[in-house]
Formats: sequence, structure tokens, C-alpha cells
Amino acid sequence: MRQILTILFLPILLMSCKNEGKKIEVDSSHQTEKLNKKVDEYFSALNKIGKFNGVVFGSKNDSIIINKAYNLNQDKSSTTYVTTESQFDIHSVSKLMAHYLIEKFEIEGEIEKSESINKFIPDFPNGDKIAIEMLLNHTSGLPRSLERVKEDKINLSSEQIIEYAKKQKLLFEPGTEKQYSNVAYELVYFVIQEVSNKTFAQCLADEVFQPLGMKNSGAHFYLKEKNLKNLAKNHEKDDSVIVQVNNILSDELKTARIFSTASDLNKFLNHIKNEPYASLLQNKSDVIEKSGGSDGIRVEIYANLEYNYNFIFLANYEEVPFQKTVEDFAKILENKPYDVPKELNRKSIKLSSDNLKRYAGTYSFADMGNLELTFKVENENLVVYQDGEKIATLKAESENTFFDDPKEPESFEFVDNENGSFNVLMGWKGVKLKGIKK
Repeated sequence: MRQILTILFLPILLMSCKNEGKKIEVDSSHQTEKLNKKVDEYFSALNKIGKFNGVVFGSKNDSIIINKAYNLNQDKSSTTYVTTESQFDIHSVSKLMAHYLIEKFEIEGEIEKSESINKFIPDFPNGDKIAIEMLLNHTSGLPRSLERVKEDKINLSSEQIIEYAKKQKLLFEPGTEKQYSNVAYELVYFVIQEVSNKTFAQCLADEVFQPLGMKNSGAHFYLKEKNLKNLAKNHEKDDSVIVQVNNILSDELKTARIFSTASDLNKFLNHIKNEPYASLLQNKSDVIEKSGGSDGIRVEIYANLEYNYNFIFLANYEEVPFQKTVEDFAKILENKPYDVPKELNRKSIKLSSDNLKRYAGTYSFADMGNLELTFKVENENLVVYQDGEKIATLKAESENTFFDDPKEPESFEFVDNENGSFNVLMGWKGVKLKGIKK
């Protein structure tokens, strides 16, 4: 299964834990110190088992709980080394910033989210059916990424991106379903460009970074001001060895290549926690959250309005168990039970071939560009194939959960579906991706 991770990356919308209970009282200095120790203990443990390298920021009731860098290698000359002043590429977190700009423009009377994109791109296919708000909430029907692009995507201008977007086939009738789409947000960036008469990056600098004092935030492209001083370099694991990954990849688009620091991102969170934006930007009740990432990097920003806390973590090493870390960070700040990370040593059990055969078949993962994985039973083991190549021989942890590496949390969990068969949940970096049986 590890080989899958070297082939594909998915910036994913991550769901975080729900809030329960009532608001709590303002933290005293003692409570703040107690939370600091808990957060530090948690990320120190992650760091010790080789699962975190990066910066952690947390605040509650306007008191900073933590602002600390955790390094796997203490040598300052190491490529993995970061400080609290390091600038990290934030990837899809820029979508939340774009959403904010659209809401700001609507409040100022410059735009209406209910307008169709035909107003800005008159010849866009089915553009009369696609409203701006559909782009924002991923219900436009546009695919996850641009298909059939023969040149390096990083070289495409915003106008060229729009031309390629026009050629994409809709996955469903606009407004009827939901599917995460980077293509949709390229249209959002273009709309912002048309409304402001500036590139998205320049508009962001003028409307967000400068007014909020985010002096260490900027963009790799399309920005007049050059303030990149201390870029965190991205890393991944390759055959148990930590290797550096280029921050800018040829298959990525350059429209929204934004970088920032943890403290700057906290300024942005504090701003959008105020009305009218708090209500407009919530992912769910009382939570504003966005994740981002690419090869070798993971980013999370999170604000809870009920409990009045923010947290941010920026990891320039992709081994962090992402979703669990998000959930546990929230639990710590809400004084709920959580487990301190520890090294895994998973144990396997033996299942009969008849039990294993129930899970045989091909499963399609929509959130991974319709990746198809085929499961077969060979020599009384469940094995996984991708594009005809065997990529893993799995061990059973329970009757319906299987893993490859006993030291890693990644697994496949088979769950009942409405057809009397099974779907599969692939656990990857703390995220569960759903595969539908064909």
C-alpha cells in the first residue's frame, strides 16, 4: 500500500470532530499552562515516533497556548529544520481565503454568489447552470483536476486554465451532488481576478495580507511584493528514508501558490471569526476549518467559535496522521479525553479464504481521481493490485480490517453497503477515503 502514496496525493477536505457540551469559562493562566503542557506532550510524542516535523500554534480565549517548532533533526543545516518564522506553502488553505474574498465582494455589492459564471466567462459550457456559490461548495459538477493537459500545468496562465476547464466533462448536473474540485476553485480565482482587476495573489495581498499585518505571507507567482525569506522545504518518506520534495511541482497550477507562517494564519483566523464572516465561512456549526497539502507537506487551520480557540499546524513532512491529529488537537483544547501518540505494533490474525473472498473485487476511489484498486485472494492472503501490478499483501487485524505495515496506521476497512456487498475505507495519513465496489 505504501507504493500508492508515491503515485498519488490528495488534498482532502477533512472532517473534524464534533463539538459537544456548553461553553466553558475563560482560561486562567494556570489552565493555559496546563493546555500548553498537553499540546507539547502530544506533538513531542508525534515527533519522537517520527510522525511530525513542523510548527504548531494554538490559542484559546485570546491567550497563546503554544507557538513552537518540532524538528526530527536538530541540525539547523538540515533541510527538514524549521522555526516558528518558517514560511510554509499552504496549498488548499488558499481556497478559504478565496471564499472570504468572494463573501467580502458580495457584502460590498461587487458580486452575488447566486450569479452564474456566464457573467464572467460568457462561453463556459453549462455556465448558465453553474452559480458562483456552487464553485465554493463543490457542487458545480466540475471534476477534481484538469484532464488531458499535455503540457506542464505549472506553466499555464489563468486564461489557459480556463480554456482547459471549458473542455472538462461535468461529473453530474450542477447543484445535484457534491465532489471536491480544484477546477472549480480555479474559476473562483478567475472571478476574483475579474472583479478586482488584479491577479488572485495580488488581490489577496492587498485585501488580506496587508490589512491584517500578515507580513510573512505571500505568493510564489503573480505578486509584486517579494517577501519569501525562510521557506520550509517539503519532505516525504521513501523506503524508510526522509527525502526532500520540490515545493513547486510540474503538475500543479500556479494561480494560488500561497505561503504563510503559523502566526500569520492565526491573524487570518481571528479576522474571519468575526461577523459577518464567521457565519458565512463555517464548515459546520461553530467551526471554520481548512486543510491543505501536496507531496511532502500538510497544513491545517482550525477555529472553534463555541469554545473560542484556534489551532494551526504546518508540517513539512507528510507522515503526520492528519485527521487523527486534527481531532486530538480539538479534544485537548476542549478538555476531552485523547490518547498520546505511541509507536504501533499491530498484530495480525488468520482468516479463512472464504472470509477473504467476500472482499474480492475492484473498488473505485472518487476522491483520488477515480483510482481503481483490485483485491484478490492469493495463497490464503488478501492482496491489492493497481493497474495490474501487485502493490501489497495484506494482513488481517480483524474480520474486516487489513494492514500492510504493522508499524503504520494505514489500513483497509471493508464496510457493508446498501447493495448487500461491501465498500472499502482506505486509511491514509489519518484520513479515510471511500472506495465503491464496481
